[in-house]
Amino acid sequence: MPTTRERRAAARTAERRLLELPTDVLGLILYQLTLAHEIAAVAPACHALCDAAKLALKLRPFSARAVTLAGHTEHIWSLAIAPDGRIITGAFDSAIKIWRDGACVRTIREHTNNIRAVAVLPGGTRFVSGSMDQTVKLWTLDGGLERTFGVGKNVFCITALPDGEHFVVGVSEDGLRLYHVDGTLVHKFKIRVEGGSESSPLSAAVTPDGQHIISGSGRSSIHVWSVASKSLVSTCNGHANMVWAVTLMPDQRILSGGDDQTVRVWLLDGTHENTLHHLHTRAVWALVALPDNQHALSGSVDATIKLFNVNDGALLRTFTHHISHVCSLALLPDGLRFISGSGDTRARIVYHGLAP
Repeated sequence: MPTTRERRAAARTAERRLLELPTDVLGLILYQLTLAHEIAAVAPACHALCDAAKLALKLRPFSARAVTLAGHTEHIWSLAIAPDGRIITGAFDSAIKIWRDGACVRTIREHTNNIRAVAVLPGGTRFVSGSMDQTVKLWTLDGGLERTFGVGKNVFCITALPDGEHFVVGVSEDGLRLYHVDGTLVHKFKIRVEGGSESSPLSAAVTPDGQHIISGSGRSSIHVWSVASKSLVSTCNGHANMVWAVTLMPDQRILSGGDDQTVRVWLLDGTHENTLHHLHTRAVWALVALPDNQHALSGSVDATIKLFNVNDGALLRTFTHHISHVCSLALLPDGLRFISGSGDTRARIVYHGLAP
């Protein structure tokens, strides 16, 4: 077994060999590291590492500056991103705004109450919005109104299926409704809780393969539904209160966040995989998974956004660019930046800083 002195000598040899690599090779190594930008930011005294870190920055452009989208007057509760990079925001001021390159190009005021949800349909030419005025509206991406769906109850969440023709609406005390864009109500998924009463779905997501719908309820549970059979597949129990956010990892694991200040990881069969207790000090209202299938972002009433490892719970970075509740999160098409919506009436675009 190597002694402590031998281990230290081996480590020094490895360090020397690393620093003797050509600058471009060392730069490519740093490029792959999760926190390469932090390495570059500390301006290491070693010239070889410093030059390689600068090269890594050129390979992975990064800015800690937040780009601010200002124009709403109330909470920005919902965000959606089109494939061409246009951003749609929905707020409690009853307005929908469409943004391109940081500028508002269209404001829509057709809803008459708080907008709780917006979602872009795959294909990138249309989006849907849902409001406390008890309607859902289908729009072209340029802001033209195609159809209004009268649902008769408050709308809490919307998510789109990958086929670009169907979307799911979470309706107050009436479960989930699956609609076709032509106006057809395809199915109602009823969420029953203990005692037989119905629960309101506060959040919803669809698996990447389009086969399952996930809903987070106001009664602490998460439900997994089959799109094909329209039946309940599993129930995930463990949160202590309302489940405000659900999202899917690329491998179809479920992330959930709620009033109990935790983020939880589940399998589709209802198996509980992990609970992260240490991320936030208040309710978790927003979640988004990153494409690497290892990391995610969470937004909270504590006004922070956390970048963390889903597998071991390691906290990588805390973002503090909002001064009020973080209500919504979405990932931009480049996979390197995210946008957050807040109770401070601002949306902000920020690099998360991880390797692509």
